[in-house]
Amino acid sequence: MSLSTHIAWRYLFAGRKRFAAFITWISVAGLALGVIVLTVVVSVMNGFDRELRTRLLGTIPHLLIEAPAQDNHSVLALQEREDVARAFKFFSGSGMVTQNGAVNPVNIYALDEAGIAALTAPNTLFRGSGLARLAPGVAEQGQTQQPANALVMGAPLARHLGLYPGDTVVLVLSEPTATGVNPKLFRFQMVGTFEIGAELDSSLVFTNLARFADVQWAQFGKLGWRVDLVNPMQAGALANQLGSSQSDWQLQSWNQTYGEFFRAVALEKSMMFLVLLMVVAVASFNIVSGQLMVVTEKRGDIAILRTMGADAGLIRRVFILQGVFIASIGIIGGLLLGVLAALNVAEIVRWLGSISSYRLLEGSYFSALPSVVKPMDLLVIAGMAWSLCVLAAWLPARRAANLNPVQALHLN
Repeated sequence: MSLSTHIAWRYLFAGRKRFAAFITWISVAGLALGVIVLTVVVSVMNGFDRELRTRLLGTIPHLLIEAPAQDNHSVLALQEREDVARAFKFFSGSGMVTQNGAVNPVNIYALDEAGIAALTAPNTLFRGSGLARLAPGVAEQGQTQQPANALVMGAPLARHLGLYPGDTVVLVLSEPTATGVNPKLFRFQMVGTFEIGAELDSSLVFTNLARFADVQWAQFGKLGWRVDLVNPMQAGALANQLGSSQSDWQLQSWNQTYGEFFRAVALEKSMMFLVLLMVVAVASFNIVSGQLMVVTEKRGDIAILRTMGADAGLIRRVFILQGVFIASIGIIGGLLLGVLAALNVAEIVRWLGSISSYRLLEGSYFSALPSVVKPMDLLVIAGMAWSLCVLAAWLPARRAANLNPVQALHLN
């Protein structure tokens, strides 16, 4: 152990006035609390981001391809790629549903049999048996065969419209013409509902591609092929790759339709991180007051060390190291408690709700508060907090190094 480290360690725990020690440990507690809050909030933001990505990207097309009919075999051949999970014929458009005097804008997805099978496979996000009832020719035990104009919608949307399975609903599709937009009204029979636990439950309806011919579907929106990837984050790269090799294909990735939404979530996380980092900064700069009191208390010791040959660099290192020790205790303790709280945040919120009768997630799509602890986030939090603390310790260390030993001995 070096001389500066030994002296800094002794100054931290031995021979200190009670008030100076109290200020120092209050600074440690404040720093630890700031790190705890920052760790928990960032982890919860990570959890919400993961849930949104999982639920949204498990529902919408990762890549939508509009290709000439003669290229259908080329699109289907994409399924042989290792990064492609599935590909099937798909329609995407916008319209409105109206019933019982209520009107709601919706996104309309139409699936073929392969698409219905893909989205109703085990471990998919869709809860409820609605999508499975779209398959032509399906007749559950004790029920009649589903009609060709079958439609399913999110359960919240069905409740809003007051619809039950078997009810008739009017779907309004818009057809562009030379003079404007021509609305087309079609009657569908709602045969079931689904839930994915996201905003799409209130704005998404599914029907079968067999309802209209391809030419008619193409008039109402985008008719093409839906390609889902193993890693949705690669959708943009695959779109660029296919666009350079297939110039007559029209490609649209999820980044183009929902990219702004996820960028807004990332921006919100960054802003929250910066705001809470200010709390850590305030706690770290409280170290200044504690260390200045230590310098005042130890000015006699500093003068003796200087007269014994210690240079200004040694004195400076002593007090910087003491600030580093204080910061390390607060940061490590805060990270340990923060990770523990982040891993159990759902239980903590549930307990707080039980004693206060306040339901934090009431009215949301989440049954429990999600949380994801990322090691990289912990490293960033620790690094930035530690850097702020070292900067805060520099001023008292500089003052101690510049202390005049003659005046210090006289005052002492």
